[in-house]
Amino acid sequence: MASPFVVDAVEEFLRLKAARAYKTRASYSAILLGSTRGTKPTLGIPLASYFHNRRFDTVSEDEVAAWFGQRVAGGAQATKHRVSKGARAFFRFVADRGYSERNLGAAIEMFPPGGPRLEWLEWKEVHGLLGAMPEYRYRLAIAWLFWTGCRVGEACRAKQKDVQWREDVGLFQWAIPETKTHVPRLVWLPDFLANYVRESRALNKPGPTWPVLWDCSGRGFARVEDPSEPISPHTINAALERAARVAAGVHVPVTAHVARHSYCTNWIREYGSNELAMEKLSRQVGTSPTVLRQTYVHLDLRDDDWLHLKTLGAG
Repeated sequence: MASPFVVDAVEEFLRLKAARAYKTRASYSAILLGSTRGTKPTLGIPLASYFHNRRFDTVSEDEVAAWFGQRVAGGAQATKHRVSKGARAFFRFVADRGYSERNLGAAIEMFPPGGPRLEWLEWKEVHGLLGAMPEYRYRLAIAWLFWTGCRVGEACRAKQKDVQWREDVGLFQWAIPETKTHVPRLVWLPDFLANYVRESRALNKPGPTWPVLWDCSGRGFARVEDPSEPISPHTINAALERAARVAAGVHVPVTAHVARHSYCTNWIREYGSNELAMEKLSRQVGTSPTVLRQTYVHLDLRDDDWLHLKTLGAG
């Protein structure tokens, strides 16, 4: 029996993963078939496309190493770990099926998991960003990210009908029907952001299906501000980059990811990391408490937290 084509083996492998959790399936699919990466360009060529018309018994270890090298070039440590781990799992499947007599998985370098991202801004720095952005629509977009901790795609898809005033609580509530984890969630908005919601609605008189964050329509010199035109993730990141260049005291590259990390870190600084505080944060940002603890709790340290060392061992 002839060895199957690489693309056929990939399809078979993914079918066997159909019963796994969505994020697990999506991770394997992204490595082998490719996927978009939000506002970032895709890294390299996925395995199925790279070896598309090749049978497995013709693929060598050197070719697998070359594929992996171009697949993770320029990627973060965590990305290299994920691609390495997923690709080696696929090649173990290939060996178990007898599709190749070579140990192709051994050609892929093992990368340990990357550490958490440390870039984040304190509130005074965030206010500095807002003050450095002259356009109101971009100030609203920046505030929306930093005061909700949402993913940039969620922010761009937000519609006016999704953001409703809850009289019984005295807060705006934002319903997010489409999330990265495919689990809808409800996000409460603080008063600072509620003021932006009221101001923007008074300014634009939007319809229920209009976006909360808007940009312009048209091209080139014909571009005009249009409250019915949704903003894009690329535009938000470009606005953040421009504001960071002007704002005083901001010394890290600012992206939508930095806004999310800032929200989580500042939340823990203000509310602590007890079980209730972490559960609330989890429901706000759509990430499990376990992952939040692993990523952010160790950041909750101030210089004065070390003052107890003055009396260490004093007897």
